Amino acid sequence: MATLESGGKIQVSALHPGMRVLAMDSYGRPTYSDFVTFLDRDPRAENLFRVIKTMEPPRTLSLTSTHLIFVADNFSTPAADYKAVFARHVRPGQYILVSGASGHLVPAKVTSLSMRREKGIYAPLTQHGTILVDDVIVSCFALVQKQKLAQLAFWPLRVLYNLGVMAGSEASQQVGFHWYSQFLYQLGQMILNENEFYPMNILQLES
Repeated sequence: MATLESGGKIQVSALHPGMRVLAMDSYGRPTYSDFVTFLDRDPRAENLFRVIKTMEPPRTLSLTSTHLIFVADNFSTPAADYKAVFARHVRPGQYILVSGASGHLVPAKVTSLSMRREKGIYAPLTQHGTILVDDVIVSCFALVQKQKLAQLAFWPLRVLYNLGVMAGSEASQQVGFHWYSQFLYQLGQMILNENEFYPMNILQLES
């Protein structure tokens, strides 16, 4: 579930361009951000999901192992200094950012990790490159472990959205990877260090 600017909740799968959802800015502060499109959307796809649970406050989040989530090793780490890592690399005892009772983002210690198979894959893109899902802050990006680079690389899509080209577009309802995501992934494999990519042999085993 995502959180709308009105305060209501909505299934991530039901998002449409122009909706404003709770996210996080580059300073680690909660903010409302426009939903732009889906970078990946497949209601029928089945995959293994990583289930991350915390206590104080209690939160449960399911996401693919390739998706980026923000973590820190210490409770006192400022939100802006949390590092984006693949969900597969999250470990018990680390901290993730969740929504607190006051509306601020607060650290919550990871207490357990598990895997379960679920149906439906959705990767929403917002203007800020982040989104609050099930009251946990996550990145909009996957497969490449570089949050700032990914945010910069998707600048053209955000420009098209700001120009009104993508407003109400059926592109947000396409099935599969967004064409621009596919282009960037292929380009990245040619110019980036392979260590920055999620290992393809592991990805095949998990799919």
